[in-house]
Amino acid sequence: MTFSIKNVVLKYILDQKIKKKLFITYFVLIIIPLLIFSLIAYHKIAQTIQNNTMFSVKQSFDQAVFSFSSRVENAKNMSDLIILDAEATRAFSKMIVPNEEIPHQINDYTYLSRLFTYLQRNADVFHIRLFIPDNLMYSGDGQNFFSLEAAYDKKWYEDLLNKSVNILWYPTTSVTIDSSGKTIEERVLSALRLVKKPDDYTKNIAVLSIDILESDIHSMLKKAADLTETGIVYIENSEGIIQSSTSLGITENWRVPEKYSNALHEGDWQKIKINDEMAFVGYKNIEKTDLRIVSVVPLKEILASSSHERNSLIVLLLVMGALAYLLAYFISASSTKRIYNLVDNMRRVQKGDLSVTISKDSRDEIGELAVNFNFMIKKINELIEEQYKSGQEVKEAELKLVQAEFKTLQAQINPHFLYNTLDLINWMAIKYNCPDIESLIYSLSRFYKLSLRKGADIVTIRDEAMHIQTYLQIQNYRFENCVQLELDVASIQPYRIPKITLHPLVENSIMHGIYKKSGSTGTIKISGKLENDHLIMYIEDDGVGMTEEQIERIFQHTDPDEQTDDLHGFGIRNVNERLKQHFGSSYGLTYRSKLGEGTTVEIRIPLHI
Repeated sequence: MTFSIKNVVLKYILDQKIKKKLFITYFVLIIIPLLIFSLIAYHKIAQTIQNNTMFSVKQSFDQAVFSFSSRVENAKNMSDLIILDAEATRAFSKMIVPNEEIPHQINDYTYLSRLFTYLQRNADVFHIRLFIPDNLMYSGDGQNFFSLEAAYDKKWYEDLLNKSVNILWYPTTSVTIDSSGKTIEERVLSALRLVKKPDDYTKNIAVLSIDILESDIHSMLKKAADLTETGIVYIENSEGIIQSSTSLGITENWRVPEKYSNALHEGDWQKIKINDEMAFVGYKNIEKTDLRIVSVVPLKEILASSSHERNSLIVLLLVMGALAYLLAYFISASSTKRIYNLVDNMRRVQKGDLSVTISKDSRDEIGELAVNFNFMIKKINELIEEQYKSGQEVKEAELKLVQAEFKTLQAQINPHFLYNTLDLINWMAIKYNCPDIESLIYSLSRFYKLSLRKGADIVTIRDEAMHIQTYLQIQNYRFENCVQLELDVASIQPYRIPKITLHPLVENSIMHGIYKKSGSTGTIKISGKLENDHLIMYIEDDGVGMTEEQIERIFQHTDPDEQTDDLHGFGIRNVNERLKQHFGSSYGLTYRSKLGEGTTVEIRIPLHI
């Protein structure tokens, strides 16, 4: 077998044109080895550069994390020291007593000013601010004490009251007045905390702010990002809001998408795609805060330094290839005259002249080529005749295929046409300033868009929940906000479920549960949980409820054409049968209901991500 293959290969080479033989030799002995060597060398160089660059990037990033963490820890410790200081606590407790004697206020002011001045000598802290009630004489001195009432309309103050955190990190502006009366503004990252009344923690006295200079943070981040031209390092909080960055404009382009953000592991550098470009991404959380530092290094930046070596290898490959080509050309030029004749006749064939024949005037390779060429022309003519005969059959088969595709496309036209028409009506509502119609059309358009889901049969619970929210928006337009929806599916949103499973169940709860109540108002709650290897969801309403007989009627198999509107049994049976067909007979719907109390539907399916 091996000997036969060898003979076939050798015969194939011997039957080739002389110039082609030379070119084969040229590729096999020169270009291919050189190309392989160049690829291997470039890969090794690029890998080495990537490893070295990433090592430096990680070292710089860890240093930036350490420096920033130290500043954060110092600010926190300083804040704790002020709050726990006995004399400061005494001063705080007197801030809420109206008409405090002036000498006492002066003593408190003097002590707190000295304490703040002493602590501000720490190079890691730029400024200490205390926002206190306006009834104090030293409120708003422009140095360390500011009006608490002036902070009420600040976003950070609202977050500080609403979020259950000891210290809130927030980018603010520190405004002070120097000795000449000039106002100085500096962007800072502030560690904000509420000062509580010592004997009653339910009462807030003041707000303490320990400020870190934004320019100092920017310098730390820039040192970690300077190894590449477009690499960035930024700080964000748990809500994804950027607190500081080496470049805000670049950060928005290279920011880690949310779908990857939750999948990353702290300390591990992973390669992901951002805006169609690959990049290495790593992050570290700052202890005892909701902050984390993220570094993004574009892969093209890492490989940029290997471009010179790559270009040198390409130039070398081109030069050696050109020299080998010229050598092969001059060697073969004396024996290729008859080859040109063969080429000319081939060109005539390319133009459609299939009557060409070449006379065999030798028995060498060129003569063999002439024989093969004549044979090829003969076979082409035969194939043309056969192709003509079979062409009609192919056309008929293609026609049938097109018709089948057309029917498939036609089945998709109606929902897409409806969606596009709704979109047009929406723009007309915007044009003629009809906000109610615009909002309703937008909700209905979004409802059909979510229903289509690009043809997907299995969707995430997140998408199903959005579909139900849109449906209820439309129903509440119709029935004046009579139905309230409560969603508790955050823990199971990534799991998947057959499309349009919840809609028939929610519709049944509305039309035959809530709207039949006195007052026609009510609440639908959708929740879910994981139980072993199963996903269980509940749709609960506080409607009129059902009897056992009515529940049994839901799952009775009757002709849908004869089905009345009672309980929408056809739609519910359809959902139940789809679940059983998809996952097995042990899965599906279970109803529990009491008259006058409401109905609960349980959906049980296996976990599916």
